[in-house]
Amino acid sequence: MHVDIVSAFDDLHALKDNWNEVYAADPEGHYFLSWHWIVRWLEQRSRWFVLAAKRQKEDDRYVAFLPIQLHVDFEEGQGLGNIVRLGGTPYAGYNGLLTFSDDAEAALAAFADCLMTFNWKHLDLDDVYVSSERLKTFLAAFPASEFSKRKVPRRPHITADGENIDHDVYVYVPLGESFETFLDERIGPKTRRNARKALRDLVVPENELRITHVTPETMERDLDIFYDMWNVQWGERQPRYGKFILDNSRHMLPACIKDGSVFMPILWHRDKPVATFIMFLDPYRKSMMCFLGSRDLSFRHSISPGFMLHCYNMRWGIENGYRIYDLGTGNYGYKDLFGSEHHIVEKLQVSTLSGQNIGDRLDPHSLDLAMHQAVYFVRNDNPNAAELCCRQILAADNAYGPATALLAKIEATHPPKPIADPAAHFAAAAERHRAGNLATAEAGYREVIAVVPDHFDALQHLALLLLQKGAFNDAKVCVDRAIDVRPASASAYCNRGNILAQLSNFEEALRSYDRAIALDTHHAIALNNRGNVLRRLGRHAEALESYEKAVATEPGYAQAVKNRDAALREMETVPA
Repeated sequence: MHVDIVSAFDDLHALKDNWNEVYAADPEGHYFLSWHWIVRWLEQRSRWFVLAAKRQKEDDRYVAFLPIQLHVDFEEGQGLGNIVRLGGTPYAGYNGLLTFSDDAEAALAAFADCLMTFNWKHLDLDDVYVSSERLKTFLAAFPASEFSKRKVPRRPHITADGENIDHDVYVYVPLGESFETFLDERIGPKTRRNARKALRDLVVPENELRITHVTPETMERDLDIFYDMWNVQWGERQPRYGKFILDNSRHMLPACIKDGSVFMPILWHRDKPVATFIMFLDPYRKSMMCFLGSRDLSFRHSISPGFMLHCYNMRWGIENGYRIYDLGTGNYGYKDLFGSEHHIVEKLQVSTLSGQNIGDRLDPHSLDLAMHQAVYFVRNDNPNAAELCCRQILAADNAYGPATALLAKIEATHPPKPIADPAAHFAAAAERHRAGNLATAEAGYREVIAVVPDHFDALQHLALLLLQKGAFNDAKVCVDRAIDVRPASASAYCNRGNILAQLSNFEEALRSYDRAIALDTHHAIALNNRGNVLRRLGRHAEALESYEKAVATEPGYAQAVKNRDAALREMETVPA
């Protein structure tokens, strides 16, 4: 299975017919993976990708699609990390992927492999709506030796009436082919009577009730009704959440209405709207989903307007060929009045065992996002966090100009604060280094060096860290400073040799290893690494001698034994 990574809208739009073909065929597809929904949603995402799988690289058609988003997250003391989220997060009711059934197993494994080429510490699978078979296949592709998997608990939700709501429970109502049969077979006697009364009340003239449906012509008026009513009922309780819902609804809903995938009934009393629902329609699955609803809390009637609309919607759905009425998340008691059934949709998370990004650095696709975070910290008077962000960005791309410029500005305007105890500060940085928190460790080493410029251990450890990051030239400058401080350090010369070998400066690397061995004849690592460079230069006999000395010095040195044996095999194949 071959996976392409689509990240440009022109390329995405070229997939429309192929996408619709897979969407129509996948029994586990749902509305939030439909073409018109996902394209419109991704329009306002800053770092989105669609993983597109085909059986062979040369094939013309794809057999599976997985939309994802890449985010950055700042954690105090550790800095930035990347999070991969599913395509519709966090506005969609469900998330998932599309695939032809026969290709599901291979596509899921290929998607997991592709995801591991990104740099991230968390893969969030929020509200992932797939079968247990698909989910098991996908999660199994992330090896337990490198990743953990866990269920993310939802926030507790206890209503004003004392209901303890479980939002892992999603509720749906099987509708059947006849509304009267549905009432008789699925709904209890009391609810059945109330449903019939509610529908009669809608047509009794003296009640002055009526229902209208949104159309492209009435869309602007109808959506304004919904926005105003929803904000009064829900948004004012949680302003931040309310703004999020309304902003995204204003972006998404007009296009969905024009596409014909929204059923939006409005219940009116005289000339006043009193309740409405946003319903998404999926004709492929014969499903209609209650996405958002709102009502005028001041309106009073013998039967609640919400119940009236639900009854009206289900009858309309049956008459128009829909067979599933999806009531969405939360096991609210009223939902079971309609003869509902439940399924579980969880929030899951795959995380690196190290707690750091794959590759120990930011994903290069996210550097602009990381830069925005650094600028945010500067504007909010947090130069230490901004500096940490800049160093992480430069670790991923040392030519990223905006981070270089901002870092220079921070260093000029915010000189390092005095460190009361350099030894303790170094020890804390070294601990972070051992834990894999390279960015914070680097900042700690540099803070020590700023106060104690000839702090040998900080210089030596910083050189090692820069070597780990691949910043070889900077590492050489740092190790040379360490050697200036302590010229008789065999370990510093050994590290200098390692850095020079990475720079392909093999002759100078050998001189550094030779100096390390002259200072410490039992330096097994220098002997082993010297052998590696000699092998690179084709000097196998000298390399073997160096490996032999390393093993003699430290008989349990497994890597030296392995290298010695490899050198012997190579010597057997090299012509005399």
